[in-house]
Amino acid sequence: MTKLIELNTDSNLLVSSKILTFDKPDYVYIPIKTNKILVKQNTKVEIGTILMEDNNIKITSPISGTIKAIKKVMTINGEENAIEIQNDFEEKSEKTPTSKRNLKNISTTKITNILKEYQIDLTKTSNLILNCLDDEPYVLTENFYLFLYYEGFLELLDKISRTYNISNITICVKSSSSENISKIMSYLGMYPNINLNIIPDLYLISKDKYLLEHLNLNNKDTTIIKASTFYNIYNLIKKNKSNTDKLITISGNGVSNPSIVKTKMGAKVIDILNNLINVLPNTEYLTGLMSGHYVDIADLIITNDLNSILIMKPKKYLKTTKCLKCGACLDVCPVNINPLLLSDATYYEKVKDICLKCGLCSYICPAHINFNEKGDNHV
Repeated sequence: MTKLIELNTDSNLLVSSKILTFDKPDYVYIPIKTNKILVKQNTKVEIGTILMEDNNIKITSPISGTIKAIKKVMTINGEENAIEIQNDFEEKSEKTPTSKRNLKNISTTKITNILKEYQIDLTKTSNLILNCLDDEPYVLTENFYLFLYYEGFLELLDKISRTYNISNITICVKSSSSENISKIMSYLGMYPNINLNIIPDLYLISKDKYLLEHLNLNNKDTTIIKASTFYNIYNLIKKNKSNTDKLITISGNGVSNPSIVKTKMGAKVIDILNNLINVLPNTEYLTGLMSGHYVDIADLIITNDLNSILIMKPKKYLKTTKCLKCGACLDVCPVNINPLLLSDATYYEKVKDICLKCGLCSYICPAHINFNEKGDNHV
């Protein structure tokens, strides 16, 4: 079994259980993922208006307003073109056949088709795992999706259990998530096919491979769904609408009010910070302390794959010394890569798709070598 690590964290950096809301941005920016754009400049749109389609997935507007232009924005994957929508603050929504449906009346075909949009097939699944785990220190995004929507999640999991005859459904939460543990425990008697598994607070255990290993389950007959993805699925099945909002953790020792923020997809991070977060002077912005990277937030927008912004005081780095040949980085690597060889271009090409970029080698190194920089030199 892979040896995972409990990370040292600052107990003073507690995220508030009060959710902050930023649901009225002046503009949102929706990245263009396809050539099939269904709106034109100066078109009026409502919440839920289909903007484009990508592999049968409909991408909709999170606000009502006017299509203004195509703008370049930053995502955590780099610069992208995006549709700019100016908010009219009228909160108009596209009418759907039913805005809220009884799960008991929803057909198997409807559920199956929605799951297919997320490349999920439950027809051969024996074990379904709802993964509510966050790996990065000070990030609680997946945890808070369960915290906010646990009743709906339990209802849908029960429906899925009956629809696909899945007798083993498990909700996984970290041992530090006492509020979620208490909430789920109080409901489990109503759902005999749903179990709660309390997972140790170890780094990387939220990744499918290591979670399956911990649970002693087989990948072939087990499906794992992240809480954030399950929220999107729930909205489509229960409310007949695609997701227009997103939870994000904004934390770190560079803010005085670490918080979970519920915001609109496509909102600018800088606008959220200026309106809700007390940022201290002279700080740096990262997407994660371990596997994340530094980001320029000037044009960074909220997308599905952005779960956190950590705002940190500049670290007083200890001086890097020569490698001590202690082997700690080799011992800790979960995929058995030699981090010392990442500066070699030939070796890097061989392992670049295997490396998890988890940061454990740098974290454990007594000589304070930044192994991520070794790999980045080849990018």
